[in-house]
Amino acid sequence: MKHIFYIILISVIGLTSCKKSDRFTIKANLADYQHDYLFAVYDDPVSKVDTIYPQKGKFAYEIVPDTINMFRLLSPDGDIIPVIADKGDEMEIAGTMAQPVIKTKGNNKLYAEFLESTNGMDNKHTTEQAEKFIKANPQSFVSAYLIDQYFVQIPNPDLKKAEALIAPLNGNIKDCRILSMVLRNLSEKKNWNNNSDVLPYISCKDRNNKFVSWSTEEGCYTLVNIWASWNEESVAAHDSIYKIAEKLPEGKFRVLNLSLDYDKKAWLRKCKKDSKKWIESCDFKGWGMPMIKQEQITKFPTNILIDRNRKKLAYNLYDDALYKEVKQRIDSDDAEKKNKNTP
Repeated sequence: MKHIFYIILISVIGLTSCKKSDRFTIKANLADYQHDYLFAVYDDPVSKVDTIYPQKGKFAYEIVPDTINMFRLLSPDGDIIPVIADKGDEMEIAGTMAQPVIKTKGNNKLYAEFLESTNGMDNKHTTEQAEKFIKANPQSFVSAYLIDQYFVQIPNPDLKKAEALIAPLNGNIKDCRILSMVLRNLSEKKNWNNNSDVLPYISCKDRNNKFVSWSTEEGCYTLVNIWASWNEESVAAHDSIYKIAEKLPEGKFRVLNLSLDYDKKAWLRKCKKDSKKWIESCDFKGWGMPMIKQEQITKFPTNILIDRNRKKLAYNLYDDALYKEVKQRIDSDDAEKKNKNTP
């Protein structure tokens, strides 16, 4: 009887030890990683953000996926590593965020092989390689990421090609959230203003949840400033722009700050006091903000000077260059108006 009991006990232990883990694990050792944190930005099945705190570039990150979870490791510099998390899988990341060396299996292995195959290629040939990958892997979630990265989030995208690449994908790939967003973005791009000299209209709200009006007084200029509380360089630029705004006349100049923050509390801590000249706005979508996608913005700091008709006048003006540019335009407008009113 004792022998039977021990046989059963050993069998149970054996079955337990052989059972596949429900966890998905990342172990990373990123060389020369300079930041104290990075983000896990979830695309599927729900949108959410986790913050990861590496120690000298090393971290372990673990989740229990419901089914397939798709997220991106995102650094404050904008470097992205897409991840497809399945139960029981493990992923090791070395190298850097910009040039990761990935050891894994399944979908993530396919992405690692794609990166390796494009190492040293220029953008044109990398895009061609991405197209080959998508056509050869209609069952892979990686294809959804590559369509978004190389065929949608680019200047002047070929919408027909993007739609043709999506059509043969497996149904479960088409149903994933990121590809739903790709399809929506394709639809939005069809309606964008093709005049690249004009900033497309975007809907945004201030801290009081009121929509920001794009209608300004005649002769008023707007600086659209892209920043985030988690990027030190953009915070410094944000603060310096505030000092310049204080020197320019109300009704003639204003700054619309569009933040790429995910955390509301962190964003509010870095915001300046609102005024008619200073507006803070954030939709908490980070790099997924429509403005970022429409203007193909990929780095910090960035700003765009526009007139009351949203015509683009200049890019990336700071300090004295910003003050002189706006002051000169205001003075020129005032002089022209004075001449018109002079008999």
